[in-house]
Amino acid sequence: MGIKEKYHAMTRDLMWEPKDFDMNRVYPLIEKEGIILKDPSRWEDPFRMAYNQYVKIQSEKDGIYHAVRNAFEANDGHAKVVDSRWYEGVKVFANAVQPAEYSAHRLMAYVGRNIPIEAIRFATFNQAIDELRHAQIEIKHYAHMSKEIDGLHAFANTSQNLWFNTVPKSFFDDAMTAGPFEALMAISFSFEYVFTNILFLPFASSAGAVGDENFAAVGKTVQSDESRHMALGMSALKMLLEEDDRNIPIIQGWLDKWYWRAYRMFSVVSTLVDYYPRIRPISWKKAFEMYVEEQVFNGLFKDLRKYGIRLPKHAEDSIKEKEHYSHVTMRILDQFKHANMFRGFQLQPDDYEWLSNEYPLFDEYYAPFFRRNDHNVFANASPGVPAICQVCQVPAEFPDPDNPTKLWTQYSEYNNKTYITCSPGCKHIFEQEPFKYMQIWWPVEAYLNGEFGEDPVAGLFKYIGLSPNEAGEHYSSNEHARWLEYRRHLGLDKKFF
Repeated sequence: MGIKEKYHAMTRDLMWEPKDFDMNRVYPLIEKEGIILKDPSRWEDPFRMAYNQYVKIQSEKDGIYHAVRNAFEANDGHAKVVDSRWYEGVKVFANAVQPAEYSAHRLMAYVGRNIPIEAIRFATFNQAIDELRHAQIEIKHYAHMSKEIDGLHAFANTSQNLWFNTVPKSFFDDAMTAGPFEALMAISFSFEYVFTNILFLPFASSAGAVGDENFAAVGKTVQSDESRHMALGMSALKMLLEEDDRNIPIIQGWLDKWYWRAYRMFSVVSTLVDYYPRIRPISWKKAFEMYVEEQVFNGLFKDLRKYGIRLPKHAEDSIKEKEHYSHVTMRILDQFKHANMFRGFQLQPDDYEWLSNEYPLFDEYYAPFFRRNDHNVFANASPGVPAICQVCQVPAEFPDPDNPTKLWTQYSEYNNKTYITCSPGCKHIFEQEPFKYMQIWWPVEAYLNGEFGEDPVAGLFKYIGLSPNEAGEHYSSNEHARWLEYRRHLGLDKKFF
């Protein structure tokens, strides 16, 4: 066989039409979303990869990654990072991203099961395995980290129960309860195509800059898979747009929703880029301009105009918010550092200098907040719990970018009850499907309702698998003291001139 014939035989020709059951019974969701499919068989997987090719490529990538990981672990790489507070950011990444990778594998399996298009089924099959690979690589990384740092010894329990993780979980639960085509747009387009570069590339670059070669290798090997995922999302999007004009308004609605859902979920990535590394190759603002504004808004969406697709509904709001995003999110995390698996930290003089140079509004609106920590590391600790957004489940503490002294909190009425959202983008999403988002459950409500005993604080830490001394502020922690002692033991604290 030629290459094309062999590809068809090993992937496309495995599909069949059932004789004893109606297709609508086998694929009950295929018509539920209103998507019109005229000739889906013409859709091609852009990579045209057979399974044996896939396994060979992935095996080679695993071999390269694990060689880097083994060398890092054998050579005391943990002690050689520029500043141990970096690992607080890695804990954030661990808690949010690894469970999201696992959820993404379930989501791709759901899409493949419910869309009877051979190329999509095979592509989602490969992507589901990719996502499992990412989850396992990250767990391997965290298993080594847990020997040296706090917060990861009960990783499975913490990831399942920590209140912070309701944000990524709500995103994937939302997609899993959507139809298969909407789920495909949620993960392969909005998550993968629009935001995956800004998730892995800047943070992996920061890892390399601060000396964490292990995490840099994680970012590189994961991102190498994302190029295929991005291609799947783009091909699927164009296929649906070209099938029938009646698909266009449906898809536009999905792009409006899932752009903002993914953007809000990635809010914590902005802090990982701007705050946790002591050496920063790029700011969140510049990364957003490069990967989202230039590549997506000024590139992709210009190409989509011929189909009648415009920019996502609240794209302009996210552009305005780039001046504030990382500072507001870091402010939220700092207020609740006493109840998380990752610690906050006092900003150092070089932090203030860098943030001031990169963000003209930092000194006026955000520096005074962080300065209060200089004399008391818990000066900004919140005495209560925040009001959270009914859609994204991030605390509703974002300022209006046009008026930074005023909160952006929105209010919606449904069934004689008032619901709050963090922004006009989340308000729009809520009002499209209020019956869906009114049902959220937030762990903090359970704490306050006494579900964890008479002492809600002790019950909280038991529930999430941590002890109180694993939270708080980094530079005053036992973990930081251990890291300094580790460096002294290795002679890394000596300076030679």
